[in-house]
Amino acid sequence: MLVSSANGGLTNDGLLNERYGLLVRTLGSGSLMSLINTLRYTSRSKRATAPRFFKEALAGATGIYILGHAVGLVDLWLHSGARSTTVFRDVPVESDALFGLEYSNARCGSFNKTELPCQKLIYAAQNGIVYANDDPWIHHETYDTISDINPYKTSEYVNGTAILVPGPAKGFKAHGFTINTQGLRVQCSNLRDRCDRLPMPLIQFFWPGARPVTNCSKAGYPRIPYYTSGELKPSGRDTRNIESFVLGVIGDELGGMQYGTSDFSSAWTSNPATTVVQLRWPNNGALRNTPGAVYLNAVDLYATCTLTYLDVVAEYSSRDAEWRILETTLSSPELASVLWTPMIFQLGTVYLLNALRPYIANRGAQTIDILESLLAKQGMGMAAPMMTFTAASNVTTSQLVTLGLYPVAPVLLLVSCLYIYALAAVAIFFVACTSNDRSIFVPRHLTKGGEQDEDRSALDVAQAWLTDPLPFIGAIFPGGDGRQVARSVESDPLHQVYDSTWESGKGSLQSGP
Repeated sequence: MLVSSANGGLTNDGLLNERYGLLVRTLGSGSLMSLINTLRYTSRSKRATAPRFFKEALAGATGIYILGHAVGLVDLWLHSGARSTTVFRDVPVESDALFGLEYSNARCGSFNKTELPCQKLIYAAQNGIVYANDDPWIHHETYDTISDINPYKTSEYVNGTAILVPGPAKGFKAHGFTINTQGLRVQCSNLRDRCDRLPMPLIQFFWPGARPVTNCSKAGYPRIPYYTSGELKPSGRDTRNIESFVLGVIGDELGGMQYGTSDFSSAWTSNPATTVVQLRWPNNGALRNTPGAVYLNAVDLYATCTLTYLDVVAEYSSRDAEWRILETTLSSPELASVLWTPMIFQLGTVYLLNALRPYIANRGAQTIDILESLLAKQGMGMAAPMMTFTAASNVTTSQLVTLGLYPVAPVLLLVSCLYIYALAAVAIFFVACTSNDRSIFVPRHLTKGGEQDEDRSALDVAQAWLTDPLPFIGAIFPGGDGRQVARSVESDPLHQVYDSTWESGKGSLQSGP
């Protein structure tokens, strides 16, 4: 194509050899030196007019270069402020894990209200009626569970409720899961200040507020304290044969002091169930802040407790290694009567007496809170032999995952740059679609066949130069311009080829298809 007029005027605005080379470098390498050389070329005062797509390519490449390095700087800021952390991820697993617990009537029999609750384990003996006397394993499992040494079943105290859960031998700690189980919530109140009390100046002097209790009729329990012989001396010495009991209350009846649930006319209780705790320790004189009734020779604790037996849906988290109660509903009165039975047969009274001993001397009102937790855990320990394992649900295993934590500001800035990248790509597409498609006249002697003149699209010419670098390589050393033919591109490429008579001293420049 013609690139200069006969009088040396620069009239053609096509893609000259040098522009093609600069365009290839600018779009191909995207380097800073390519952009600088192209900008130096466009800043010349005497040069042929550059076509529109050359200017657009230069502007686009410059913008992309700036944006690319801005993204690099933002990315450097992002990763310099990043840190890592490790978290556990719960992964569902297919497992028939037997971690749940439910009541099995194989131990106690069905709920037959014509009999005593858990009639299968109640026997007549020489000294009266006893519970599970021929089944020592039941006593062992009960006391092991209460003492937290049972490897298969244990109790957890969660938010004021004791629940029965699998023990360490079940190998559950590597999993998270949900189970159905039993629970017991206990609420107690001290009866001492609601009972009739004997004024004792000596006792009142040493232990303020801890006067002896004579009778709890006005509190609604006329048989408390329960005893069968002896009396309270005016001196404060108590010779009554008061023993430690956890006694059941059904209606107006008080039972458990002789033959367990056989003391009631009907041993089927409601839920919640009511009990009265009567505990006695010897008075060793080391009492500072006791909630008990103090005698010269003894100290007693009288409390009434409400026992609420619950059907519980509990969840174990292997990440936190803790239990959570998801849902509770009242157990049936029949089940409550069965689970209540061992307590009324005094299976755990000695344990309760020993466990509460350190607190009765100086813990004040806190002693009642301790009593509630002990009774709840004891009740679940007694329920353990009656329970069988069931399948858990929602079983998961925990995997350790390393996560990266990134500051917010560079993340937002990086996302913004990526959006700008996307908008730039859309803009380039639309610019390419709307670019001029001017025709370039090619004389017949410059065509491939040399037979007729041709009209070629400017975009077609640009595409041919960009896809086939051989014409450019041949044009970079055109010869015939008075320069050294074997000159090297090691020097400034802008001086390798000239596009005007101003620089080459010739009247015309190279042309090409």
